[in-house]
Amino acid sequence: MSDMGFTSPPPPPPPQPPSGGGDAGGSSAGGPSAGGPAMPSRGLGEILGAAFEIYKTNAAKLLTIVAVVVVPLTFVSAFLAYVVFKGSTTTTTIGDTTITVSDRSFGFFILGTIVTLAISVIISAMLQAAIMRGAAQATLGDPVDVDASYRWGFSKIGSVILISILVGLAVAVGFIFFILPGIFLAVMFAVAIPALVIENRRGTEAMGRSWNLVKGHFWHALVVILVAGLITGIVSGIIGAIGGSNWIVRWIFTAIAQIVVGPFAALVSILLYLDLRARSESLTADQLRGEIATTNR
Repeated sequence: MSDMGFTSPPPPPPPQPPSGGGDAGGSSAGGPSAGGPAMPSRGLGEILGAAFEIYKTNAAKLLTIVAVVVVPLTFVSAFLAYVVFKGSTTTTTIGDTTITVSDRSFGFFILGTIVTLAISVIISAMLQAAIMRGAAQATLGDPVDVDASYRWGFSKIGSVILISILVGLAVAVGFIFFILPGIFLAVMFAVAIPALVIENRRGTEAMGRSWNLVKGHFWHALVVILVAGLITGIVSGIIGAIGGSNWIVRWIFTAIAQIVVGPFAALVSILLYLDLRARSESLTADQLRGEIATTNR
C-alpha cells in the first residue's frame, strides 16, 4: 500500500524544551525565563504606592513582626539609657546663672553608649531579617508567615549584623571624606540586605550584588531612598515627639513610631531591590518565589 501513497502521515515531533532553560538539573524557578512574564520595573510613585498598598493589606502581620522585637528591646535600651546609665545631677543657681553638674563619669558614659548601641544593632538586624522576609512574601501576594519570618530572622541574624557593620563602616569612611562619598556608598549598598534575604548572598557578596544592581540606576535609587526616608522620618518624628520628658512615655511612643514605620521602610527596600532586578534581569514571580523558598533551607 505504501507504493500507492496511502501511508499514514508521520507523528508530530515531541515538544522541545524552551530555550535558555539551563542545564538538565535546573528547577522551574532557576532560570530567568521561568514562571511566565517578567516582573515590570516601577517608578518612584509606583514603588511608594505599592508599598502603601501591601502595607495596608498585610498590616496586622507586618506590625506584629516589628512589635515582637521592638517592644522588649527598646524598653531595655530606654531603661539602660534613662535609668541605669543616667547618673545623678546637681543644679546650682548663682545669681541669674543655673549650673547643672552630672556625677556620671566619662567611662560610665562610654559603657552606656556601647550597650545601647549594641542593642540598637540587634534590633536593626532582627527587624531587617524578619520584616524583609515577610515583606518579600507580601510583595508576591503570598500569606505573611510571622513564625517563619522570625525563624528565618534568627537563623540569619549573624549574616545581617555582618553586612550592617561592613556597610556602616564603608559609609562612615565615606562621610569622613566630605560627606558625598558616604551618600554615594549608602545608595550603592542600599539593597545588600534584600540580596541576603532573597538570594542568600552574604557579607561582601551581598554588597557586591547591591553595587551591581544599583550601578546604572543610581539616581533612581537615590530618589526612592530619600523620599521614603523623608516619609518615615516625618512620621517617626511626629509620633516620637509625643513622648515628652518622662522616659516611660517616651519609650512607648518611640516604640510605636518604630513599629509603624518599620514595615513601610522594609517594603520600600524590597520593592526597590525587585525593581532594580527587573531593570537588568528577566525576573519572574515564580523565580522570586523559588528563591525565597530556597533560602529557607
